[in-house]
Amino acid sequence: MAMASSVSLVVVCSSSFFVKGTAVSSSSSSLRLSPSVAAFGISNGGGSRITAMATKKVSARPKASGKKSWLPGVKGGGNLVDPEWLDGSLPGDYGFDPLGLGKDPAALKWYREAELIHGRWALTAVVGIFIGQAWSGVPWFEAGADPAAVAPFSFGSLLGTQLLLMGWVEGKRWADFVNPGTQALEWATPWSRTAENFSNTTGQQGYPGGKFFDPLALAGDIKGGVYTPDPTKLERLQLAEIKHARLAMVAMLIFYFEAGQGLTPLGALGL
Repeated sequence: MAMASSVSLVVVCSSSFFVKGTAVSSSSSSLRLSPSVAAFGISNGGGSRITAMATKKVSARPKASGKKSWLPGVKGGGNLVDPEWLDGSLPGDYGFDPLGLGKDPAALKWYREAELIHGRWALTAVVGIFIGQAWSGVPWFEAGADPAAVAPFSFGSLLGTQLLLMGWVEGKRWADFVNPGTQALEWATPWSRTAENFSNTTGQQGYPGGKFFDPLALAGDIKGGVYTPDPTKLERLQLAEIKHARLAMVAMLIFYFEAGQGLTPLGALGL
């Protein structure tokens, strides 16, 4: 059971994104963008250029005071230690962006999306590698070629099915990233009268919440059958997830180096 794919190491700390040339209304707890915003790289009627992708609803936190630094012992350093384009408003932002990849707000939003998705895959892969080898005794990088492996499908059939299904899901995710809220939900629940449980209850991309995505109500509350997100719980879980995701991506990188030497994670632990 090997659940490792081409997991990239993407460690880009994120912040809130900004929209240029767009009407923005704000309050102490939320930020709403004008619905006229379409997607970055498209000029609006006034001739100004939109540089960030639109979203129907963006939950923003007040600017953090006393933002933590990835180099706490260094007081100076300018943008190396405390980049001006990162304000600490998103979970896991410690000012780490030495290459300046997040200067462009649209690119920063995409890097946060990529970091989150890669981190979740890495978390799944790390668990699969440990459980798979502990169960079968076969190293994760040899599991696919092991004669004893259960393979009801040929490699070509499996690859084709994976490309088809993953391509469709990732295509839907990309379309929703470019134009949030455009993907239909009714198809997801053909056995139900409503797709309400699949809707985005938090207003944040990557964190839909709701009964389906948060059945245990870890980031919200369910009262009278109605799911209500809890911003305090959600923020705490977002920070915990991104920290664990980054650790998992580093772990996967180490696993790859170990595999190149014929070693496994369990072997390195003496198990």
